[in-house]
Amino acid sequence: MSNPYEEMRKMSVADICKSLGAQATLFVAIGLLLWWISDRPLTGFVTVDLRQIALGIGLGLAMIAVAAAIFQSMPQLAEKLTRLQAKNFAFLEKRLSIPVIIFFSICAGVGEEALFRGGLQTLMGDYVALPLAVIFSSLIFALIHFAKPLIAIIIFAIGALFGVFYIWSGSLLAVMIGHALYDVYAIWFLQKEMHRLKLFEQPKDAELADQEPAAG
Repeated sequence: MSNPYEEMRKMSVADICKSLGAQATLFVAIGLLLWWISDRPLTGFVTVDLRQIALGIGLGLAMIAVAAAIFQSMPQLAEKLTRLQAKNFAFLEKRLSIPVIIFFSICAGVGEEALFRGGLQTLMGDYVALPLAVIFSSLIFALIHFAKPLIAIIIFAIGALFGVFYIWSGSLLAVMIGHALYDVYAIWFLQKEMHRLKLFEQPKDAELADQEPAAG
């Protein structure tokens, strides 16, 4: 399976937005289908009220606070995590505007939660114990990000957090909001750090180094 992130680097920002919008629409459709297969009414897939919105905002802000505290107190870890994601997020060389970052984040928050929590985790939970449903859906969630092992583990943990929060709150909307809010911060931070570290200049240097004959 080819890595979609490699294709994104070649695309314009407008084309990336179209692609992510289409992907989010597809993920929502599949999530709805899995929800329907589980014999639940489609009207119960996502409901809206102030409690759910507040829970989602609280989840997102809590995750941002934890991530910001970790990155602030452990800059070497923040740099390592940034470098590990440099290849997959090379499209951030384009310096996305805040509105575009928000759009990306909404697509991820809505589409991925609809598919992995609302659809896959819910359906799996009808056949296996809920912890196994959370683990399975979080594993697939991590795998589709094509991340390096350490990043994949972190994505798996975040997916498991969303899964547990979904079970506890009973609100897919809250998880969507929390996911989207966190992604706004994560993409903004990653873009800022990648430019600060000048990571977009390194692939050319690395390519030249690979072409040099080995010593001895």
